[in-house]
Parts: sequence; structure tokens; C-alpha cells
Amino acid sequence: MAEITVLLPIHNGAVYLDETLQSLRRQSFANFEVLCIDDCSTDDSAQIVHLHAKEDSRFIYLHTGTNLGSAPKAVNFAAPKASGQWFVYSSQDDLFSEDWLEKMHARALRTGADAVLPDVLFYHADGTEDRKIVGYHNDRSAIISGRDAFVASLDWSISGNALWPISFLKGRGFDDFGAFADEYTVRRFFLGCSKVAFCDGVFYYRQDNAAAITKRPSKGLLDVPDTCLRLWYMIVDNEFGADVHGPFALRTVRAAIRAQALLVNNPDLSVNAHRVEDTWHSMHSSARFQASLASVAAHPKHRMRALIYRPAARSLMWFRTLASISAFFSRRRRAK
Repeated sequence: MAEITVLLPIHNGAVYLDETLQSLRRQSFANFEVLCIDDCSTDDSAQIVHLHAKEDSRFIYLHTGTNLGSAPKAVNFAAPKASGQWFVYSSQDDLFSEDWLEKMHARALRTGADAVLPDVLFYHADGTEDRKIVGYHNDRSAIISGRDAFVASLDWSISGNALWPISFLKGRGFDDFGAFADEYTVRRFFLGCSKVAFCDGVFYYRQDNAAAITKRPSKGLLDVPDTCLRLWYMIVDNEFGADVHGPFALRTVRAAIRAQALLVNNPDLSVNAHRVEDTWHSMHSSARFQASLASVAAHPKHRMRALIYRPAARSLMWFRTLASISAFFSRRRRAK
């Protein structure tokens, strides 16, 4: 039985997959397994995994049988087969310091924390534009509550890449309602934690994969507003104050405007327009959401944004106008 299960959903990831698996094989912590979950790839991903599995029995190839279409669904497919006491989740193109698992595991045992977060480096192979998330406001010695971790994760002051108890996976598992449901899930995980700790292992979060969902116009990006709105409900349902839910309500409106702008600039995605429209109607018809926006309007830090974005949640015409303006400036930036 492994101490840590690494969950690695794979779909046509051959370009970077070997590098990711090599990075895992170099881990200084030995007692782990890697569940390589092939969601019906049509490239060489399966062959790459099989080569590693032949040389290292800790690498286990799983095939979903039919294309599930999302990483959270692939993770849930593999969850019953996970044998670790802890688990981590990675994309098929990420990399890790050699002590990544060792540092997280040791810190968990030493502190009794429910979750341990490494440093996260936003990685480019050529070293450009890299930035780093370190500890809790640059303090790796911090031990914080799950609620504080939840709030810090809302603007990604801390990441969602963590060593989690296997019970989090074996219980409800990952939410799978859309392309960004994993981001919703890790916030739910934080709320299930009593203590969250940090360490100096490094997770290299690849930013230069042109095929990644966030790097190109895609229908998956239209799921962002719905994910934000679901998170807003999570905030208010867990009784966080207006200082938390108000700014996030603004962020949700902005996410919807950007998604609508994506539709303006990419008419081929229009068949999925209902995703954005449904989210707008949910914001528009929710008295709680409108009150949340009103609560932030008086705050000096957010007043200007509230003046611009709050009407967009009340008027479909203003919403579409702001989306058209956003689309125009997006085209201008791409043309430069």
C-alpha cells in the first residue's frame, strides 16, 4: 500500500507527459503510486505511460473506456483504485522539485495539518515571466485555519495544489460540473480542513503549453462564470462576511463579461452561449447576489469597479455593451 497517491489525468498529453513522469520518478520520497488516467487519448500518451510502468511498478495505467471529457471526472473514475493515505493531483504537463512529496509529507506529520501546500512556480521552459507563490503571504512556517485558507485561495494568494487526506477523495470526490470544477473542489476541501500548513517543496505549474484550456479560446472557458457563481454561493452559505462575498460578486460579474466577450470574438463558440446567459440570469434574479454587489459599492477600494460592473448584473443591455467593449480591446491587444 502506498503512502501517497498521485492522480494524473491524461488526454492527448504526449508533448509534455514524459517530462512529467520523469519528474515524478526523481522524487526523493519513495512510497507513492501514480495513477495515470488515460481519458481515451488518440496520441502516444498510452505508450509513454506503459514505458514508465514497465520500468517502475509505482506507475499504474488506467483507461476510462469512454471519453469522460474532464479531469475531475477522470479523477473520480480512478478514486476507488487509490491506495494512499494521502493524495495529490497534477496536470499532465506539470513538474516538481525532487523533494516535493517528501517535504509535504514530512510537514503533514510534523504539524498534524489536514493539508500541506508547497511553493508554486508559474513555470516557463525558457525561464521568462516566472512568478512564485510562497507560503501564506511568504511565510512557510504559517499554520492557518481552513477558513483562512479558503479566503486566501479566492484570489490565489495560496494555490489549490496540496497534499490532501485520502478521505477527501474517497468521500464526495471531485465536483465535475464543468471545466473548472476542480478549482471549486479545492475550495470545498479547504473548508473541510482544521489546519493548513506550508513547505518549501516546489510545484512547477506549466504556463507555456499552448494546448492548455486557458491558453486558447475554447468552450471550456465559458464555464468560468458558472464556477465563480457557485463559489459565491459557497462563500455566502458558509457565512463569510460582505468583505469576502462582495468583492467576489464583482469578480463573478467580470468573469461573465469576459466570457461574453469571448463569444463576441469567437462566433464558432456561440452554440455554447447559453452557459453565459444562464449565469447572467441567475445573477440578475438573485436578491442575495444583488445585495452582495450593493454591499461592496460603498467600499473605497471597490467603488469604481462597482459603478461599472454592478449595473451589468441588472441590465442585459449594459452587460452586452461592456462585453462588446471588452471584446474590442481584446482584439486590439492581439493585433499588437
